[in-house]
Amino acid sequence: MPISRDVRRRAAAEPDRPALVGRSGTVGYGELAARAERRAETLAASGVAAGHAVVCADPDPADLLAAVVAADLLEAAAVVADADWPDAVREPAAAAARALVDRHGTAVSLVVFTSGSTGTPRPVARTRRSWTFSFPTFSALTGVGAQDTVLVPGRLSGSLFLYGALHALTVGAAVHALPSWSPADAARACESCTAVHLVPSMLTELLDRLGPSAGRLRTVVCGGAHLDPGVRAKAAAAGMEVVDYYGAAELSFVAIRRPGLPPDRLRPFPEVDVDVRDGVIWARGPYLALGLDRDPDGFATVGDHGVRHDDGTLSVHGRGDAAITTGGATVLAEAVEHVLRQVPGVAEVACVGTPHERLGQVVAAVVEPRPGCAPTLAELRAAAAVGLAATDRPRLWYAVDRLPRTPGGKVPRAEVHAGLRDGSLGARVLT
Repeated sequence: MPISRDVRRRAAAEPDRPALVGRSGTVGYGELAARAERRAETLAASGVAAGHAVVCADPDPADLLAAVVAADLLEAAAVVADADWPDAVREPAAAAARALVDRHGTAVSLVVFTSGSTGTPRPVARTRRSWTFSFPTFSALTGVGAQDTVLVPGRLSGSLFLYGALHALTVGAAVHALPSWSPADAARACESCTAVHLVPSMLTELLDRLGPSAGRLRTVVCGGAHLDPGVRAKAAAAGMEVVDYYGAAELSFVAIRRPGLPPDRLRPFPEVDVDVRDGVIWARGPYLALGLDRDPDGFATVGDHGVRHDDGTLSVHGRGDAAITTGGATVLAEAVEHVLRQVPGVAEVACVGTPHERLGQVVAAVVEPRPGCAPTLAELRAAAAVGLAATDRPRLWYAVDRLPRTPGGKVPRAEVHAGLRDGSLGARVLT
């Protein structure tokens, strides 16, 4: 990736230029490059070489970014995992990532994770071009460059936040990385940050904290399918320019808002072709992940829904009912259900997203117990703690005598969601 090349060039030219800033102090480009080079030497001494996988799960953002740069120096694949994943999540996820790297070899430069259907985060492999080829276009569309201090207010194991940090380092900006989302910490950081990467629910919270003054913040890069026009107007009144886009870990950028477009319209990202078939968005372009299933024409999809208008613009209607967006993370219902079905006494379970003022949605689990041996809430929570990442664990727990079924025997999540909302499901809160 250009990331290691550009970090070393910047370190040679401006070693004291801030690369990372924040509560833990300032790390210059010279120090970041030196950390990466020392780590690369250690990895090489242990046998790591081009085409190998290097798991990067450091809790400190500076250490994690140094690890990513170190892997790139060796032409190895940086596997970026969450430091807080329990062993039962991290170990199979890392094994799946290594298998993916073994399959594609030196073509892989980076592996990120998205929720999988078995409870294990699913690895997504990127080539050296599939992310970094978009950097110049992204800079041109957002105006984020070397003059900026870029706030990255979420864990770098999330692809949205990792992209923001790597892009910033490549263009010579300073990264202000928070270890996790905190509206109060993000608002304080805006006193010195000029740009930020976040999702719509985070922007809403941040604006509430900032009030009429946005500090130095001038550019908001907002990932997600829909940004409320009122939130956009509030940001504009505070002097911020909001650039919002639609994408996915597997597809990278798909569409982005251009000046003058209506609030619900996006245009395809440069170099990306977009098609909508039976209400499902398909994309083709240079940013697709390795190994992604594609049709004969090179298009791929993650199942998101939308409409393509006659003028070529795209309206994104959101994920299917199998995906839940909570605090910027995407959780697949099947992943949570798979883990909870292993709990003794669970006959069936359905997971849906329920509205939450701060996080956008939270995961709600509706359990159908086996007659005479219902699991306790403590047992369900313990299974979730062992088998799921923190973002994927249900916040709300319910029980029903019988979940609805389709004629084919499947549980219709849309019906479960509607039944929770209007009370017709007859669900009991587990305590």
